Amino acid sequence: MFRKQQQMKTSIYDNCHDGEGRLSCRLVLEQGDSELGIQFMHDDILEPAAIIGEHLHDITEELYFVVEGTGTMILDGKKIPTGTGDVCLVKRGHSHGIINSPDKPMRLLVFSVKQ
Repeated sequence: MFRKQQQMKTSIYDNCHDGEGRLSCRLVLEQGDSELGIQFMHDDILEPAAIIGEHLHDITEELYFVVEGTGTMILDGKKIPTGTGDVCLVKRGHSHGIINSPDKPMRLLVFSVKQ
């Protein structure tokens, strides 16, 4: 499988998971592309001061890689400063959210996997 960037759908989400602000999401891989459990891969841009509300993952795991920017990752209610090059794995049964810094966008690669 090969997909050019121009073929990837981009969606805009306001107040993602009951958060605040805007998230631009480019769908790099989608459900059905992989035979081994990858649900999706996103290339996301979180606007300055935007928040992805804390939410639970009950059947999937998500991996967040910070490509650019700084902010705060919320993992099971604990706030952890995060920045470029950091990674967060949200395992099944755990919750997470993200608070972006107010000064610039945050770019994230997000992978979702289901067994």
